[in-house]
Amino acid sequence: MRLSDTPTGYGWTSIALHWLTAIIVLTIWFIGSSIQTPDGGLSESTLRLHTSIAISAYALLWLRIAWRFVKGHPGPLPTQAGLFYLLGKYTHYILIVAIGIQLISGPLMVWSMGAEIHVFDWFSIPGPFDMNMGMLNTMHTIHVWSARVIIIGTILHLGGVYKHAAFNQDG
Repeated sequence: MRLSDTPTGYGWTSIALHWLTAIIVLTIWFIGSSIQTPDGGLSESTLRLHTSIAISAYALLWLRIAWRFVKGHPGPLPTQAGLFYLLGKYTHYILIVAIGIQLISGPLMVWSMGAEIHVFDWFSIPGPFDMNMGMLNTMHTIHVWSARVIIIGTILHLGGVYKHAAFNQDG
């Protein structure tokens, strides 16, 4: 297998970026869904872990997004065509765009609280503006909805994987 994509398949670079992104995004999602405490407050330590992992992976995630848009989506195999191929292709692009939205809305949400983004205990990134509740609410809504799109897209993606493995058996 090649490092780069072929006209009808993914190369090792795409496969590696896919799996690294999947691990990072699912980890961040799991931690992010645990930020709110049972009494409705926020767990500061969980929020810091969530943002620390996200910022640590920031460049890799943007590389993943750029790679897919630059390389494009491989074309279908002879047995792949029509609606299911298009559903899979656009599900991939929706997932990539939703990750990009997360990468923008996350830092803006923290900064709109007038806070710094802490990356473990290594360093922090100061915000460019003071507390702004309107922006905070907007960024939070965007961030939550984008996370939901990622989960729904991931479920669709896993359904496609199952379809290809169990029914099509086309690798």
